[in-house]
Amino acid sequence: MKVFDHETLLRLNKSSIQAGRNQNLSPSMLPARPQDRYWVNSYMAREYNGQQEVRFCVVLNTFAGQSAWLDVSSEEFAAIPEIDISDAEWETAMCVGNPPSPP
Repeated sequence: MKVFDHETLLRLNKSSIQAGRNQNLSPSMLPARPQDRYWVNSYMAREYNGQQEVRFCVVLNTFAGQSAWLDVSSEEFAAIPEIDISDAEWETAMCVGNPPSPP
């Protein structure tokens, strides 16, 4: 599963905003307490304005069941490390689910 840290979350979100992508995190959506891990529990490759990008669902808080969509470039998404996690951790990330689909 693709997993990243808080610094990477902030960097990807800033890049998404600067690139004018449709889905990014508003300041109120950013976790008040940084976590060690944020999981990508689903994603889809897409094209927007002639550019390839990836829209992915990032799990922001497993305890609150909070997730959000974030659009990034294909290169940024490919750079997110994919690591082996336990079955229990995988189930936790997957059970959070996805927020409603954006327009």
